[in-house]
Formats: sequence, structure tokens, C-alpha cells
Amino acid sequence: MGPSKHKLTIKGMTCTNCAASVKKTLEKLGAKKVTVTFTTGEASFIGSLEISSVKKALNKRGFKVVSATENLQKSFLSIRFYISLIFTLPLLAHMVLPDDSILHNKFLQLGLCIPVIIVGGTHFLKSAFYSLKTGLPNMDVLISTGFTSAFLYSVYGVFIANNSINFLFFETAASIITLVLLGNIMEEKAIKKTTTALGELESLRPRIVRKIINGDQIERVDVTQLKVDEFVRVNTGDQIPIDGIIASGELELDESIITGESKPIYKNTLTHVVSGSTVISGSAVVRVTEPYGKATIDRIIDMVKNAQHLKPKIQRVGDQISNVFVPVIIILSLVTFFFSKFYLEVSVQSAILRSVAILVVSCPCAMGLAAPTAIMVGIGKLAKEGVLIKGGSTLEKLAKSNLVVFDKTGTLTTGEFVLKKLNYYKESEEKIKQVILSLEQQSNHPIAESLVKALSKDVGPIYLQDLIEIKGKGVKGTDSEDNTYQLVSNNHAKTITTRELTSDLVLFNGTSVVAELWIKDRAKIDAEETISWLKAHGYRTMLLSGDNRKNCEEIVRELYLDDYYYEKSPEEKLRIIEKLNKDYNVIMIGDGINDAPSLALAHVGISFGSATDIARSSSEVILVDKNLSALKTALTIGKQTYRTIIQNFLWALSYNLVAIPIAAAGLLKPIIASLSMAFSDLIVIGNSISLRYKKGNQPPKRVARKRKY
Repeated sequence: MGPSKHKLTIKGMTCTNCAASVKKTLEKLGAKKVTVTFTTGEASFIGSLEISSVKKALNKRGFKVVSATENLQKSFLSIRFYISLIFTLPLLAHMVLPDDSILHNKFLQLGLCIPVIIVGGTHFLKSAFYSLKTGLPNMDVLISTGFTSAFLYSVYGVFIANNSINFLFFETAASIITLVLLGNIMEEKAIKKTTTALGELESLRPRIVRKIINGDQIERVDVTQLKVDEFVRVNTGDQIPIDGIIASGELELDESIITGESKPIYKNTLTHVVSGSTVISGSAVVRVTEPYGKATIDRIIDMVKNAQHLKPKIQRVGDQISNVFVPVIIILSLVTFFFSKFYLEVSVQSAILRSVAILVVSCPCAMGLAAPTAIMVGIGKLAKEGVLIKGGSTLEKLAKSNLVVFDKTGTLTTGEFVLKKLNYYKESEEKIKQVILSLEQQSNHPIAESLVKALSKDVGPIYLQDLIEIKGKGVKGTDSEDNTYQLVSNNHAKTITTRELTSDLVLFNGTSVVAELWIKDRAKIDAEETISWLKAHGYRTMLLSGDNRKNCEEIVRELYLDDYYYEKSPEEKLRIIEKLNKDYNVIMIGDGINDAPSLALAHVGISFGSATDIARSSSEVILVDKNLSALKTALTIGKQTYRTIIQNFLWALSYNLVAIPIAAAGLLKPIIASLSMAFSDLIVIGNSISLRYKKGNQPPKRVARKRKY
């Protein structure tokens, strides 16, 4: 048995450097494939580690592993803030009171500042100590250095300096702590808003369900206790707790969690229902088909969480900048002090205030928050629209895409085929239909499913042995009389016989043609609108299909695609995508086994929730419903999210470029610097949250340019 995968909920992470510290700690313990997201407080890794040793190691670094059900956002920040505020206000008040006020007494000021240092300051000092211990200094190092410098200088003024009034900056030390605590509280609440999509998804399933026992008795149990083949009762207003099949009754459902549309869906006996759907009306008994943790809603939640671990290139650059930012700022602060004191010949007090202001005003937090907050909002917004993203990096690739390559069957077309014509030779019509039905039952290709649906009305299957599906070519099997039948596409038929054939599918007995089939597939209702939208917004569109030339040309003419390839095997599709990748940022959309290699190779692979398992696992984006219109949503929100990340980074960089020189020039007091730092973080988070409320505006028109991704 190999190493197992672990997921932990960790308390105490406040920035990207904290996440980096947790990751470094886990890797030192031997964990592999470690991913840590500080905004959600989650870490995942693979390895045969004792969780107790992991908890102990993280505790030493100032972090705490908590249970998944524990409220991660609950902390003592608010208590620390209010206690600090009570003692800080009198210190600030002395600045506007007459000189003979008792608040000007240096020992009273020291007494007022000490509780702020103990209650509020230790919060930052502890975090700073552990971050330095791991070699990844965080924002709290700057904050701690700032208020500690002001406090120690003031203590020097109380006990050693002759003219102590010129050395007292207790209000500076206390106000830095109090204002940064206030900023942290506001930031914590704002970050929580960016993760509401996960909470909303979690709330789509009831915790307590009505389980049926002994045929008619109802027992209320926790949803986690449900097992496969057990039965639950759902009524009007309920949410479907688990994936299942209706055993009895009828329901009118809102399946917007799957389709993105809230139009009512009617379902009756023996039809599937999915977790998270809402019962508009009706009552039914549902047989459980998927255990808790593996139902549709669980898979969606897991994909949304996992997507936040894969960082886009721009975020990785931001993380690298944040990692070196703190030591650079400390050096800059020291240079400012010595330059101001010895070159500009300002007072020691003024030089200290300048260096402290630089420490406090600098904000790598804003840079660290720029990408992850926007990614969480974007991924959550897409999930609510029925689009699942496997990685935050996918959003960046979606934003840069300029060529969309479609498979035909089941992607651009409905996959609901009509058998227009059947010619049979040498054998009876009934036998031919039985053989075709028996062969196609082994395939999950849309053509096969449609043929099975049509033929099963007339005949039943016969026993075939040695059944095998040849990927991208056809299906073969042998009957009880040792006749080897093979149903293949027209393209592959040319490798078996020299006979000129015009049909879509050919049935062989050995090398003899025994039947020809002509089929018709219809374009999806929203296919033409989607292609028009893509072309209007600068995307190049292309068809890449294994179907014959006639059928491909027909769909290309109908939908006005820019280019097409036909009769291509999976290997040929792969080579074409590889070539296109050199000139374009390619999106490949498909749903079959034969599309899987191309989906994996394209810059972005997109599949449907109803696609084959291998197609879904090879894709980075899943359109939960079969509708193509969700592609527009994915591209639009992808662009909006990437644009928001760029805006956040520009703000974080421009803020520091402007604020640091002002602080160095002595034009920014530490108190104002504290407010500015918190304000900077909130602007970044607020801009990310605003993404939730942006409508699906169309991205600006542009011309598709050839470029490497």
C-alpha cells in the first residue's frame, strides 16, 4: 500500500509567506506534492506521515492543526484589538491635551503602552519569530520591528535620556499595533467573503436526512451515515442530499447546480437525481447510489478547493517578490535611518520615525493577496455557473487563449443520431440488427448509444465473445458460430476492403461487407450562437474529428467554422494539436476516449460532465452540463479574473513605489502608515470581491494572433 493523501485545516496562516513556511515544514518531514492555501487555511500532501508529528512540527512554527468542522475564522484578534484600543486612546489623547495634563507623565505613558505590547504586540512578535525561524520572514517582521523600535527608544527616554520628552513615542508603538490589528480584522472578514462560494456549495446539501428503515419507518440521520442502496425520503422544498435513483414517486427539480439554469426538470421512477438539486414540488423515495464524499456535490467542492492550489504564472512571480520583499525593506529602513541621521543631519527621533514609517507602510501582504483572492472568487463564480476549473493556472490560460478546437460528435452535435438508412447483404435484417446492437452495447460513444436506443426497440442482443473496442476505429466480437463481426467507420473500412463505400458505418463479417449504415447527427441548439460569439470576439474556430469528410463539411458549413480536419485518428489528432500549440494558445473541447490525448496536450482541455472518465480526467475545465453556451461563461469569467489579478498587482506595486519614498522623506507618520497599509490590503481584497458582482460581460473584441503560450 503506497503513501496516502492527507488534507489538513491549519489555523494561523495570514499571508503567502506563512503558507510557504507550512509547506517547507511539511517537506522537511518527508511530505510530497505539498500544496498550501493560506486564504482557505488548507494544506494537502502525500506521504506516510504520523499526523501527530505533523501537528507537533507545525505547533513549533506557530501554527495549529484544527478539525475541519472547527470555525477557522474564529480567533482572539477582536479581543486583542479592543483591549489594545482602550489603552491606545489615552496615549493618542495626550497629543492634543495641555502640557500639564497627567497623560503627559512618562511613567503613565509607559504603563499604558505595556498592556498593548503584551496583548497585541505579542501576536505579531510570535508570528515574526516563527517566520524568521523557518527562514521566510513575513509581514509581521516589519510590523514587530517598527513598534519594537519605537517602544525601546521610548523606554530609553524614560529611564536614561535627560530630556525625555523628545524620546517618547509610546503612542506610535501602541497605535501601530492597534491599527494593524484593526486592519487584520477587516482583512479577515474580507477574505472570508472571497471564500463564500465554498460555503454556498457546502450548504446545498442538508446535514440531516430522512432515512427509510423497515420499509416505512423514518429515521433522521446525519448524511455522512448514508450507505449505497439505502433509501431516503425527499419532499417539496428539500435538497437532494446524495446521488441516487428515484425508487418511487415523481419530482420537479431545480438542477441549476448542474446545468447553471433554474428551469424545472421533471423526473420519475428509475431516473437519476444528483446531490444539491432542490425539490420544487413532489415527493419521492430515493435509493442511494454514491456514498457521502463521492457524490456530485462532493466532487464539485473538491475540484473548487483543488483548483486554488495550482497557481498561475503571475501569482508565482508575486510570491517570489513577497519572499524577498521583507529583507529588502528592513535593509532599506536601516539605510534610511543612517542616511537621514548622518547625511541629511536630521535628529535621531526624526530618523527613527522615517525608518519606522517605511517598515509599517510596506505591504507585501497586498501582493500576496492579489492573485489568490481573485482566483477564489473567480473559481467560485464559475462553479455556481456550472463550470469547474481544476487549477487557478487554468484561468490565466483561458484568458490568453485564441483558438478553440472542437471535436464533432457529442461536442458540437447532440450525439443523438438518427439511423437514416440501413443496407444489409447476405444475412437477414434481424441478425444484422442483433449483431450491431450487441457490438454497440460495449461502447459509450454517442453514435453507439443512439444506435442501441434505436435498435433495441426492434431486436434483442445476442451473445458475442472476445468483445473489444478499438479506440477511434470501431468494435469487434465473435458469435457462437465463430463469425467475427466488426463495426467500423467508413474511414477505417478502407483498410479492410477495396470496395467503394459511401456509408458512415460498415459492418464486416471477416473481410466481407454485410451491412452499411447511414446516420445523421444534429448540431446542438446553442452551437451556432457559441461559434458566432467566439468569432465576434477574435477567436479562431476549428473542427478536429474522426468522422468522414461529408459529415464534417456539413457541420462546418452549418456553423461557419474557420477550418476543419476530418477522418483523424487519436494519434493524428495529437500531432495536429501539437502543431497548433506552436502558433496558438489552444483550447480543445471533446468528450470521448479518443479525445483524451488531445485534451491533455492542448493548453486548455475542456470536457463535459457527461463525458467519459478519461476525457474528464484529461481536461482542466469541466462544463457540468452538455450546453456549449457555458464555454462563453468560462472564457468571460476567466478574462475578468485575470484582469482583476493584474489590477491587484498593479495596485500593490504602485502603492509601494509611491508610499515608501514618501515615508523615507519623513512625510508619512507611522500612525498614518499603519492606516495606509491596512487600506492597501482592503483595496486588493475589495477589488477581488467585486468580481462576484460583475455580469458576464463580453470580453473586448480582438484579433486572434499567433503566439506561443
